[in-house]
Amino acid sequence: MIENLRIKIIYDDFISKVKLTDEQKKILDMLINKDKIVKIAIEMGMSQRTVSYEISKIKKAYKKYLETEVTRLLILTQ
Repeated sequence: MIENLRIKIIYDDFISKVKLTDEQKKILDMLINKDKIVKIAIEMGMSQRTVSYEISKIKKAYKKYLETEVTRLLILTQ
């Protein structure tokens, strides 16, 4: 997920189509910059568990985004 989102076009499309909270967007940006959960937790003033939970929500949103985009491509190519 993170490797794909390092590509600006994919990142911009994901951000424009998925509603993330400001905190989730900041966490995502920090993950893209290769920050560790501990550092993210300290900078965000959250527990590591909360950061991990937010990351799992971001991953679920990304999975749904991918499924939607693949379905859209399949429909367009028929």
